[in-house]
Amino acid sequence: MAETVNLKQGEAKKLTLTVTDETGAAVDLSDCTLFLAVKPPKGEGYAFSKNHGDFDLSQAALGIISVFLAQTDTDRTPGPYVGELKVIIPGAPATVEKSGDLALSIERAVTA
Repeated sequence: MAETVNLKQGEAKKLTLTVTDETGAAVDLSDCTLFLAVKPPKGEGYAFSKNHGDFDLSQAALGIISVFLAQTDTDRTPGPYVGELKVIIPGAPATVEKSGDLALSIERAVTA
């Protein structure tokens, strides 16, 4: 999941991500718990975050998930941000947690 997502400042947008394993095969996320946190590269605290209930999991078996980013999520200072998608995979004997980073860039909104 190495990608850069470009967003316009204050843009409401559906963010769709595909989660794959090290061989490139889709990871079945059907029974997983998800959390997305986005923060400035050197900042403290999250710019915004999304909990498991915020995700559309209708294609989770194919490794495809999406989450709606509201205008208030992206109405941030323009620049680069770092996102981390945490995926908690239930299993025996213990729960496995994996995460993947993605780069987000918020571009200044053009005013007419």
